[in-house]
Amino acid sequence: MLSTEAAAMAVSIPKAPLPEAGNNAPSLKTRQILRAARRVFFAKPYDAVSMEAVATQAGVSKGTLYLHFRDKETLFATLIVEELSATAVELWCQTGEHVAMEDVLTRVARNYVGLFGSRHAIEVYKSLISVSARFPKLGRLFYEHGTKILTERLATFIATRSEEGLLDVPDPDLAAEQFLSLVRGSLHLREVLSTQAPSAAEINKVIASGVRLFLKGYAGSPPQG
Repeated sequence: MLSTEAAAMAVSIPKAPLPEAGNNAPSLKTRQILRAARRVFFAKPYDAVSMEAVATQAGVSKGTLYLHFRDKETLFATLIVEELSATAVELWCQTGEHVAMEDVLTRVARNYVGLFGSRHAIEVYKSLISVSARFPKLGRLFYEHGTKILTERLATFIATRSEEGLLDVPDPDLAAEQFLSLVRGSLHLREVLSTQAPSAAEINKVIASGVRLFLKGYAGSPPQG
């Protein structure tokens, strides 16, 4: 788990509406079930969780649970989408047009490392790893509703800065992936493997160095006066 100081880098993420078939917004009962599922799934391995346990935790009958979610995989998938979608979208900080590019990239990097390296995010990741081989759909959900959204938004930002001449980036999609790798380093791996948590100083060092290296490697031509 990230240190308290490091975790404070993360922004507060509101929950996004759930993608439920036939509903524009989740019902109160659905929310009640998902809150219970979150407590159960992130406390035990996937195979150790039963629909009966979720129903008991939610205070509903198994019949009611199955009216909302046809099976455990669907329930887990819905939970993962909810957790990741809001995080990935809101992680990209909205900034004014006059904010320095280095400051924008640094904020994005800190939010990325803080959120995806948080204890809760690691629990989600470990839960997915344990079942993704049997349920490839869950692995795709993790990518499409998490990393992919962030990478696409970052690539758009990089492409715009490149068009302005502030960067010289022939492949914004690749550059976005490279940037996230630079500012993450081995921090995420250390968290997943439950080794010693990196300190705030270590995190800042990796991020600052990654941002500098990215900007130097993709430096654009200075505007002609």
